[in-house]
Amino acid sequence: MINGSICQKLAEQLPLLFVCEERGEYVRIRTPYLYPDGDIIDLFCKKEGDVVVVSDLGETSRWLRMQSTSPKRTPKQRAFIEDICLNHGVEFYRGMLMARCRPDDDLSNVVTRVAHAALRMSDL
Repeated sequence: MINGSICQKLAEQLPLLFVCEERGEYVRIRTPYLYPDGDIIDLFCKKEGDVVVVSDLGETSRWLRMQSTSPKRTPKQRAFIEDICLNHGVEFYRGMLMARCRPDDDLSNVVTRVAHAALRMSDL
C-alpha cells in the first residue's frame, strides 16, 4: 500500500470528517477530534514493509507537556497513560502514541484507536 492508496482506503472507510493528505514521507490524517484548547488532533501514517504505522508523532505528549509547569509526568499520569494504551491497543514509545496496521487489519479501526487514545491522553 503506497501513500496514495492509504488515503484512498481511508476515504472509503472513514467519514468525510477525516482529511488525508501526503506530507513528505508521511500521510497526515486530520481527525475531527480536538485537544481541550481547540487544536486539531492530527495523526500520521507511514508504510514500513507490509505494515502501516499510525502515530501522533509525539504531538499529544508535547501538548500535555505544554499544559504543565513540571517537565516530568507524575507516576499517576504514567499509570493513566499505560491504561489508555492498554484499553485502546496502542503503544506508547518515546512519547509517541502508535499502532501498527498489518495487511489483514482494518486501517480505519487502527486510525480511530490512535485518535481516541490521543483524545483520552489529552484529558490528563
